[in-house]
Amino acid sequence: MTGASPLREAWGLAIDLEDEYGTGPRAARRAGLPVALSQAFDRAGQVLPVPRLEPGGGPTALPEELREALAGPARASVAAPLPFPLLRQYARYWRDGVRTDYEDDVRRLGIMTGEAVLAAVGTGETHWIDRAADGLMLLCELSTWCWVAHEEAHDRRGWVVPDPDSPVVDLGAAQTLQVLAWADLALDGALEERMPGVRARIRREARIRVFEPYLARRDWHWLHGAAHNWTGWIHQHLSAAALLLLDGEDDRADRDAILALSIAQLDRYLASFPADGGTDEGFSYYWNGACRLLEAIDLLITASGGLLPREAVARIEVIGALLRFPQRMELGDGWFVNVADGPARPPSEQPWDVLHRWAHALGAGDVAAQALAHRGSGARALVRPQTGLGRVLVACGDATWRAADGHGAQPVLPAETWLQDVQLLVARERGGDPGGPALAVKGGHNDEAHNHLDVGSYLVALDGAPVLIDLGQPTYTARTFTERRYEIWTMTSSWHNLPEIRGHQQGVGERFRAVELQPELQEAGTAEALCPGSGSALHLELREAYPAAAGLRSWRRTAALDRDARTVRVSDTWELEARSGHESVPPVVLHHVIAGDPLEHAPGLLRVRTLSGSVAELRWEAELGAGALERREIDDPLLTASWGGAVHRLSLPGAERGSAALTVTAADTDQGEQRP
Repeated sequence: MTGASPLREAWGLAIDLEDEYGTGPRAARRAGLPVALSQAFDRAGQVLPVPRLEPGGGPTALPEELREALAGPARASVAAPLPFPLLRQYARYWRDGVRTDYEDDVRRLGIMTGEAVLAAVGTGETHWIDRAADGLMLLCELSTWCWVAHEEAHDRRGWVVPDPDSPVVDLGAAQTLQVLAWADLALDGALEERMPGVRARIRREARIRVFEPYLARRDWHWLHGAAHNWTGWIHQHLSAAALLLLDGEDDRADRDAILALSIAQLDRYLASFPADGGTDEGFSYYWNGACRLLEAIDLLITASGGLLPREAVARIEVIGALLRFPQRMELGDGWFVNVADGPARPPSEQPWDVLHRWAHALGAGDVAAQALAHRGSGARALVRPQTGLGRVLVACGDATWRAADGHGAQPVLPAETWLQDVQLLVARERGGDPGGPALAVKGGHNDEAHNHLDVGSYLVALDGAPVLIDLGQPTYTARTFTERRYEIWTMTSSWHNLPEIRGHQQGVGERFRAVELQPELQEAGTAEALCPGSGSALHLELREAYPAAAGLRSWRRTAALDRDARTVRVSDTWELEARSGHESVPPVVLHHVIAGDPLEHAPGLLRVRTLSGSVAELRWEAELGAGALERREIDDPLLTASWGGAVHRLSLPGAERGSAALTVTAADTDQGEQRP
């Protein structure tokens, strides 16, 4: 971990030693900014380099290609009416556990409003200002900005309607706030000329729904305990909105208090990361956690006009490590290591410009190269409204990013990564090359952020595509963040590459963890004993990951990549407590979750056509038999986006004491194919 308050120390800002992170009941009254910094922030709306409408409604002088790109998404969706979610959609959360029916419409309303804003900026045409104003007004008229899963009225009163007198500040409220704030900046006086009063309404709703509740209540759960993506996500949007919407002299005290408290919380989040930049929330949530932290810092630096120096932050060691987390998780061809909640093949539309800007500040060529590999070419690649209006405006306003061209750029793809704090090893055959085998294996514990019961699980990829997989995140429902979370099949240890012991899965909670971890790293020259030549491996003991009822004395697992043999080998040795009598379940079942199309299945062998088109050969001890090969149909859209319509699970039996090894290699594709 870094120091307790690295950000404020780097900037020379005062730290309230009685309430370091601004969570006490008097925090809002105690918080403030130096006079010079407060005055500098008065010009935030003028100094932020984003495209916007000129006074009188004319478009900013932009290249024609960018103007067309800004208008493209709105033109494509103009025939669709702006969504307005209904009460029956909202109430479904408590009736049948479905939250996405309502929340997806709210998200789409925000995205389409942002599309209209961008089209207005690109063209200056009044009908796009009108459509943007319609969307902004609909957002203002929503009964709540809070996601339905986070509302408090149901628990307090049994209602299935929100309570407008008790607004909840959560991710949903922050997301809606950012649309309003950045739209107000981009449309500026043209919005007021076309629709007088809308800007005042935006400021009223932002104050009532977010600013005042944030200052009045310091018991929000995301201000306390372990920092996580909510900390970066909410405070990024709070910082931007305070700078852009609290722009009157009468607003100064509240604006400065919100910014000071936000900086304190961003400091708490930054201090929570280990020195190697590892995050147990995984690659998908990186973009809405650590990346939003970097964006918030970037925004404050720019808005301060240089009073908050970038160079001081760049010297904080963990910043460079955070910038390298995405490259360390990439497998190739759009596939990523996806421990915790998140897809294995996430959307390509991510704010890579953030990494590119920080790379230049740090002189980090590898980070810049990674960002360029995902930049795409031309102005159209800059305009990705689903990432958020603010992100699009900032990316388009970055002249260096705008001029960059990702054509031919290749991702970094490090040969080996060991993240000690989150206990995650990622290794591939050759650095910079997605071809051949790759291995990811994790230790950790079962109370991590967005946890699945996956201590000791692993994934194996061949030519970039996972074949032994982590299923990832299904669509969130009412069960997802409750005590019923581990009823969801994708989050159970039985649907990870793990053993089931006397019918028991892994236990829930921090005490269920991996112990006696020993990485063997090619970089450290310690892998010779396990993988002669060059290898990467992780040894770990899983006895603490299972409940006492399983009677597990020891489970030693070694997952290793042998680069010379081009093979991944996972070796297990175990011992259970001896029990007399007949049990209704086998002592051990080794599960292996597989993506692709099985081609041949026999004792000791399974050949699979992977999602990359290559053929993987899985081998194990023939005396264990063929095992059971189960096909599981998938209808969840988040899962099908990665895995298609089905996955398979190979289950092999084991005795109370024994050993087993599974090897994965690329098969000779000239062999005849036969389906099991």
